[in-house]
Amino acid sequence: MTHASDATKAWVSAIPKKNADGNVIHWDLRYSYTLGDYSHTFETRARIDTPSKAPGSYTRAELLALLDIDHWDDMFNNKYHENTAPVETTDASFDVSTLSES
Repeated sequence: MTHASDATKAWVSAIPKKNADGNVIHWDLRYSYTLGDYSHTFETRARIDTPSKAPGSYTRAELLALLDIDHWDDMFNNKYHENTAPVETTDASFDVSTLSES
């Protein structure tokens, strides 16, 4: 299992840009990954080579197919590791007088 496969993935936004016929020419897509306290949102512009559908004619599955999920999974795995902070503790009871002079 990878961190990306354990993450909760969700749409943040899907904003279409349309031509004069009302068909989508590109989508500005934002998709988030969340695992524990760490979250990252990926963004992309997906151009539609042959605009033939109005925004409401798309399905979420079709929009998801426009995303580079494999790449984003890899990026999330890398970012998650980089952002996992080591455990740090403070010992307020440490007595400096117990150390040797030299």
